[in-house]
Amino acid sequence: MEIPTEEIFVEIIRDFMELAADQVVIRDQNFKIPNDNRVYVIIGMVDSRPYGAKTQMVTRLTAGSDPQSYEVQITGTQVRENIQIDIMSRSNQAILRKNDLYLAVNSFAAKQAQEEYGFKISRIPTNFVNSSAAEGGSNLNRFTLTIPCMVWYSKEIGMPTNDYYDNFKTRVDDEDTIGTDSGIFEFEITEDTPEP
Repeated sequence: MEIPTEEIFVEIIRDFMELAADQVVIRDQNFKIPNDNRVYVIIGMVDSRPYGAKTQMVTRLTAGSDPQSYEVQITGTQVRENIQIDIMSRSNQAILRKNDLYLAVNSFAAKQAQEEYGFKISRIPTNFVNSSAAEGGSNLNRFTLTIPCMVWYSKEIGMPTNDYYDNFKTRVDDEDTIGTDSGIFEFEITEDTPEP
């Protein structure tokens, strides 16, 4: 995936719940809930567990009538991210609409987003709790849903242009030549060395 999971959740929930852009935000953005009766949703990744990583070299071709080949490195990792979704309001809106969160992440739009971005949203949340007590005496209704996602992130970069893979030096030593300037036998393989 090229965009954070939280951004995909913002789109899914905003569209499903028919909320304004300022009502669904990513956490830790210094967002303060206005003193009104609307409902607000805050989404963020709370923890992540890597399951695997892979690096491979792939040959690509340039565009045009005379394509040239070049190598790229593709590095990827698969992780389980726990996405926390908080719904809150100073009115009863959070109480009335809390189940919309669960419905949104199981909607057709959520399934289409999973296909488009190549990730998986769990069908069942790990928890769904009334977290109103965290707000103290501010009379804020708040509910927290945590849902796991299996996510694949990858990055493609050009291969380095140095000769790391093209030039190999080695030498053979015995107990008399170890630590000296020359060994029993030395050789170097470069990209110009003919194949045997």
